[in-house]
Amino acid sequence: MIMNFKPVDNDTRNLVHQWLQEPHVSEWFYGDGLKNTLKHLDEFLSGKSLAQYWIGYDSDRPIAFFITSSVNKPTDELTKWCVDNGATITLDMFIGDKSYLGKGLAAPLIKAFLSSRFPEVKEVLIDPEATNTKAIHVYSKAGFNKIGEFIPSHSPHLHTMMRLNS
Repeated sequence: MIMNFKPVDNDTRNLVHQWLQEPHVSEWFYGDGLKNTLKHLDEFLSGKSLAQYWIGYDSDRPIAFFITSSVNKPTDELTKWCVDNGATITLDMFIGDKSYLGKGLAAPLIKAFLSSRFPEVKEVLIDPEATNTKAIHVYSKAGFNKIGEFIPSHSPHLHTMMRLNS
């Protein structure tokens, strides 16, 4: 597999919308979290978002979606989860192309994405729902460690905060 990563553009926006409706994705992207993702994606496409939205490719085939944002220390509330003074980002991701599910590709995708797009970053935070055991397993394989639990403002469900240190 040849992995590369490009920002979402107007041509791939509809693909992201399709992926967000897939059962394996919509189980975890719903309600206010989904509304925020769609709103912020459009803000990103119009140049008005601090978050970044990415497509991961196998050669030229789009297979995965990534969301990143910077943690602005020390004012960002996420700073409490950080231990390093260097650059920190948040990450969210999913494999959208169903034919790539269950092949052990998510952890290598995450590692390739971070090393190619964010080599200067010292910490990465990710916060799957606590019941999303598959995601927690994948993130652990990618090097993330569980550091706590919380309930975010966009969801009534418990989330597991995980951190990757480079």
